[in-house]
Amino acid sequence: MILVVDIGNTQVKWATAVGDAWVTQGQCPLSAIAKLSLYWSDLSEPAAIVISNVAGVEAASAVDMAIRPWNIEAYWVEAMPSQCGVVNSYAKPSQLGPDRWAALIGAKTLNLGNVVTVCSGTATAIHGLTQAGVFIGGLIIPGYDLIHKSLGSNAAQLSDAEGTLSTFPLTTRDAITSGAIRATCQTIESFCDDMEVVGYDAVKIVLAGGAADKVRAGFVRPVIRQDDVILLGLLEIAKSL
Repeated sequence: MILVVDIGNTQVKWATAVGDAWVTQGQCPLSAIAKLSLYWSDLSEPAAIVISNVAGVEAASAVDMAIRPWNIEAYWVEAMPSQCGVVNSYAKPSQLGPDRWAALIGAKTLNLGNVVTVCSGTATAIHGLTQAGVFIGGLIIPGYDLIHKSLGSNAAQLSDAEGTLSTFPLTTRDAITSGAIRATCQTIESFCDDMEVVGYDAVKIVLAGGAADKVRAGFVRPVIRQDDVILLGLLEIAKSL
């Protein structure tokens, strides 16, 4: 059995797998990471552990404590020039976040052709991946919630209360919500257009992340929802070790 762990900015997600099949999946708030051993008390001892961490040293230490009873050395993901059929075109490959790298590898396993993977969380990370497995670059923009709440927090006459997506909003609440969704989705759609202009045909959007439900309705292109795309990438890395 393989245990894969995605330590994000607000959530810790994990899954166990035998072969290509998930056996268990779970998550907890990052604020509860010190209690991971309780969340994992029913897990069988894994044969391998692969981890992506963007939450810093304290989070890594908490996970180390949780896995210590198994006496297994975990593999902590770092982006590489190439791995699992994905080529990293970043100017300095190691500077690509481990979660973004895992998402690209996870998207490659889906065999969807040319794709833009979108991880919609605290930030919205947008990645272009060709059918041949080349990561050609990407964007990072503020996440939907960050855009939405920044207006309510920094403008005296505006509220951060959720509104409804509308083409022509007629309330301030709807205008803020619609603006945040459209700013996010149109940036992603524009990135897809740019890929197609330079010759990558039929680009598809693979969407994951905590804000995915909030922004999904704003897309014109079809969207493939794949919330486990980072975990899929971690599993693929584990199988390659």
